[in-house]
Amino acid sequence: MYISLKWVQELIGLQNLTLIDLVNRLTLAGFEIESIDIKKNFKSNDLILDISFTANRADVANMRGLITEIIALFNSNLFLQTPTNIKPLILLNSYKKTLNSTQGFYNKNINYRSLLKDRNFECFKHYKVLKCEYSLWESYLQKKSFSKVIKNLTSENLLHSNDGITLFNMESQKLTIKESPYWIKKRLLLMGFKPVNNIIDTINYLLLETGQVFFAYDLEILQQLTETSEIVFVPSYAPEKSVFPIEESKTIELTKDVLVLNINNKIISIAGLIQNYHTLVNPETSYVIIQYGLYDSKKVKKSSKILGLRTNYSIKLEKQTDLNLFEQAHLRLMHIFWTQNIKFEDMRTNKNLFLTLKDNSSLLFRYVEQSQKKIRIVYKNLKRLTGPSNINNELSNFQIITNLKLLNFKVRFETGQNCYLVIPLTRRLDIEREVDVIEEVVRTIGFNKFEPLNLRNNQIGSLTKIEKLKRQLRNYFINLGFNESIHSILIKKNSEEEIRLKNPLFNESSALRLTLLDGLIEKIQFNQKNIGKSFETFELGRVYKHLIDGDKKEVEVISGVFGGKNFRSNWGSENSTINWFEAKGLIENFLKKLNIPVSIYWNPVKNYATKFHPNLTTELFIGNQKLGIFAQIHPTLALKNNISRKIYLFEIDIEVLNRFSQSKTLINYLPYSSYPISNIDLSFIVKKSIFSKEIEQIISTFGQPLLKSVSLFDYYSKAPIKKGYCSLSFKLQFQSKIRTLSSEEVAEFINPMIFYLEKHYDIKLQE
Repeated sequence: MYISLKWVQELIGLQNLTLIDLVNRLTLAGFEIESIDIKKNFKSNDLILDISFTANRADVANMRGLITEIIALFNSNLFLQTPTNIKPLILLNSYKKTLNSTQGFYNKNINYRSLLKDRNFECFKHYKVLKCEYSLWESYLQKKSFSKVIKNLTSENLLHSNDGITLFNMESQKLTIKESPYWIKKRLLLMGFKPVNNIIDTINYLLLETGQVFFAYDLEILQQLTETSEIVFVPSYAPEKSVFPIEESKTIELTKDVLVLNINNKIISIAGLIQNYHTLVNPETSYVIIQYGLYDSKKVKKSSKILGLRTNYSIKLEKQTDLNLFEQAHLRLMHIFWTQNIKFEDMRTNKNLFLTLKDNSSLLFRYVEQSQKKIRIVYKNLKRLTGPSNINNELSNFQIITNLKLLNFKVRFETGQNCYLVIPLTRRLDIEREVDVIEEVVRTIGFNKFEPLNLRNNQIGSLTKIEKLKRQLRNYFINLGFNESIHSILIKKNSEEEIRLKNPLFNESSALRLTLLDGLIEKIQFNQKNIGKSFETFELGRVYKHLIDGDKKEVEVISGVFGGKNFRSNWGSENSTINWFEAKGLIENFLKKLNIPVSIYWNPVKNYATKFHPNLTTELFIGNQKLGIFAQIHPTLALKNNISRKIYLFEIDIEVLNRFSQSKTLINYLPYSSYPISNIDLSFIVKKSIFSKEIEQIISTFGQPLLKSVSLFDYYSKAPIKKGYCSLSFKLQFQSKIRTLSSEEVAEFINPMIFYLEKHYDIKLQE
């Protein structure tokens, strides 16, 4: 938005308002000054500021809103130009007839003439600048209520519309089209508008000053075009493929989703966007009709998007109109026309005023309901959150109320402890809670006017147990040479099992991932395709699961993909890829480091047919809780992605792992035994239904206290081993701290365990 520094100075009546003060204060309040340029018009120089504001501050996109903001920011008793809603009251005697017709705009309990008599007015130039205190303007704003205006305009048997309402039409007396006054043309040129004539320029000037949109039609052409003398604007949707002229030799094609205004079934304008080119005010015009309407901002934006057309009017109406400004803008427009000797007949409420306040879906009802939104403010909360001021030790209730009134908040039911505020309609989407109002108070006073509060919490922060576990897992795999990967939780929907988003931003991110392995496999495939190498990778992240009751749950897991490389496991062996047991040993090793006090069971399964190998897949359980899964990649999937078949996958639930893992808080160092270790290898023919872990536990029990370790080092299930059985070979290490063990001593431990296994299990020692 472009603003003139001279215009700002004239409006607030303070010529010594410097550029640096204005820029610094606006910047501190959250506005951005994009550029400052010197512009020359009519032999005078002016400073033009390009100000950017956030989308939620459409209320300052006009001079009236910006000046209100500046006055609130400077929080001063500056002399003001005549407020736009007070100035026309000077004309009560000379313009009595017109104003009486708008009696719905006024509260009968307010004596406006006495308000004016209480102040000393001084007029000069074209602006009739009034020396008055802000209290005159504020007193009026605090007392008026637009809902009363609406009720006064209500009549019986009216049509209904949820998309648009034409509030009134005003027909002019006979007039002459000519150039606008110098001061209007000057300000329009400074703001980037091209002067046209006194009618169009005045409406455009009002758009800049108040942000309110009025349309002016050539009344005689309008009557000829619509073939009727009764002007009734009817909002409706355009017929499909109807043609609408926007320039002398240019038309656009409308669709059934475009909101238009009709008179006698003839399209006169696209609601809130642009009017029929032939109805524009031109040098031959003798009578005009001014039309003001209220439109659903979403419909205006939709029409603009469909047609690919935006105007200065639609830009304003795409934001919600503040009905409380309608009265001010109307009276201001009549005043500017009056200074140009342009007079209007009585204002006519449009016969199709689509209004029934009992209808909750009515557009006007929604506006009135929103304009009455209240928020309770507790002074104690405000003072507690803001802290002490640099100027005063504590904000007073009077200071708080004063700053809120400066921002056009209406104060209701004020007590010593709290008050209720009516939120300005233009701030309704921005101000929703008490803390939002507190932010506005601090912003107007100045964030730099408050002393920062020092935190007094001396408690030392610490990591949670699950965070420590995640760091431990990350360090373990990184130390093994794994690369950590990070993928988005959003994926493209590929199956019905995936959890789909209701409002995805893109089709490529329309579902939530059920596993981390898909992304890791894609990364392995991408790496293999581009550089011809495989690599080990893992990822810590969240996945989403379907529960039995139909609900969804977010779960933290760690997943990894490794294998496929040739390497030498020891100096005496040849290069080869790791087998399933070696890969399984890597997972077992890191689970041992977590000091889990209960046994982890490996349960082979065959129901993972698409991603995991049908015969080399196992689930991990701690008790009856599923910990995760470990498997070799499915041969078909490996072939499809052109990667090695000796790739191994795992995915482990971190939350279950965290529940059972124990951190070692104390490390006990034991003396090293200087006596040799006795190694014994035992091979058993075992039924495949028996877990090797169970055999290890029995061996460990019988081998105490001299058994140092037991481990499975070989597995064989081919001929001559009969079907349903396999050969398991275990390495046992015995060691004493006080002597060298003899063969007889070791046999005393070995023989009982073999006897027990053969007697109680379908196991036979292999000689």
